[in-house]
Amino acid sequence: MSMEARPEGTDAFVDEREALRHRVCKVEDRLFLMEEVPIQSPFTIDVMFDRLEELSTGLNQFAYAVDLTGVQRPDAPTRQRLHERVMRINSRLAHVGVAVGLNVVIRAVVRLAAFAIGFRSVTFHMTVEEALEACRRALR
Repeated sequence: MSMEARPEGTDAFVDEREALRHRVCKVEDRLFLMEEVPIQSPFTIDVMFDRLEELSTGLNQFAYAVDLTGVQRPDAPTRQRLHERVMRINSRLAHVGVAVGLNVVIRAVVRLAAFAIGFRSVTFHMTVEEALEACRRALR
């Protein structure tokens, strides 16, 4: 997914926003999955967290798994936006399961960032299925 600058209102911009929204889905009751884009930005964070908030409306508690297996390290403005968005939902989060795969650099960066961002309950996994299962256990 490319994040090239385009005039707002073009079909490409609308298509891109919709593609980002479809990367966040309901897996089951109170459990969601976020498939992060390879190169994140404050824009992608906002669109995807808007969708997560929309899907979790009315829930006192929920969990989500995030697939970071194919991402690059986000820049400082993107990390700041992520922190802001997590803080908006943190009181309702039962757990976040993070799939990082075999990328040891991303694994290390994500571990440090997760605590700096303010996740209350977070675990790190090789696969998305393992991350989802951790979320299921936290929701029981």
